[in-house]
Formats: sequence, C-alpha cells, structure tokens
Amino acid sequence: MIFHPVVLILLLLTFMVQEFIPGLEIAQHATLFLPPVFFFAAAVAVPFPVMLVLAFVTGFLWDARHMPGAGAMVSDAASLLTIGADTEIADSKGLPFGMSIAIFGLLGMLLQGIRPLFKRGRLELPVIMVGLTTAGWLFMQYATLTFLRGSVEFEAMVWTKLITDTLLAMLASPLIFLMLYSLARVSSYEIKYEGLRYRFDGR
Repeated sequence: MIFHPVVLILLLLTFMVQEFIPGLEIAQHATLFLPPVFFFAAAVAVPFPVMLVLAFVTGFLWDARHMPGAGAMVSDAASLLTIGADTEIADSKGLPFGMSIAIFGLLGMLLQGIRPLFKRGRLELPVIMVGLTTAGWLFMQYATLTFLRGSVEFEAMVWTKLITDTLLAMLASPLIFLMLYSLARVSSYEIKYEGLRYRFDGR
C-alpha cells in the first residue's frame, strides 16, 4: 500500500521544512511545529501499528535534532516555552532522549479514537484534537523540563506562547488533513476503523 510509505516520507520532509519556519515576533515568537502537527494529523488517518511507527520516527528525530549539543535547543518546543532562559542553561539540562517517543505514542493513541469522524469527512473535532494534543505535547515538555531544573514556574508569557503555538497548529491542520484526503483518494486508500465492537443480541 503506497499511502503509508508516502505519509512517512512526508513526515521526514517536514523536519527539513521546519528549519525554514520562523517564529512570529508579534505573537510571542509563536512557532508552527510542523513535524509534530503533521504526526498528530496523520495519526487520525493511519492504523494503530503505523501510528506507533510514525510516533517512534517523529520522537526519535525530534530528540536527535534538539538534544543538548546539537546546537538547536533554541528552536525546541520546551526551551521556546522558557522565555528569557539562557541558551547555555537550556543546553545543559535538556529533556531525556527518547521521552518524545513516549509522548507522541501516548497522544497518538488519543487521536486514534476519532478516526471514524475523519473517515466521514468531519474535521471539526479532529482539528480541535490536533490543537489539544499540540498543547499537551508542549505542556508535558515544559513541565518535565522545569521539574528537572528543580524550579516549577508558569509565567503568564509561557501560557500566552502555548496558546499561540496551539492556534497555529489548528490553523495548519486542515491543510494537512486535505493533503491526506487527496493522497488517500489518489492511492485508493480506505481509512478503516477497527475499534471496540458492541453486540446487543446477547451473544
């Protein structure tokens, strides 16, 4: 089936595109985190095993790109939320490598539950869920980072930036869903949902 390999290739391309996406200064340097947003959108369209593969690839590459010493902690979601933090401090105490894999896998499982709506073309809840999972991903990274540093602080600017990043994710998700719909139609891919089945005949 060509749909799944193409989705994986597109996910890899989002990491390249991410390098050229600037922050919006007028919105507390709000940033569109394209690889996570693409993963959250794709998690609604692919079966559970494929979602786990995408979660592993997304988390592994994200941690590898933003691990301490990679020279890119300023663009990491966790350090972006620590507004005003010194770059050297952020580099010295980054998130544990591999944690993003677990976070993406957990949030991807939540998105698997709304696959029937995506199959029917109802994007209201999927778009909202992409925003909520993006907010959850950012919050979990920030909470873990502040816990490891030994000082849990939630300034007003942190919440402002979390909200603006979430809104950008929700604005971009319909375009990603449209691309996935088009890809599914071209590749004759049928989105199937094999969740819990209830029988009311007593058997």
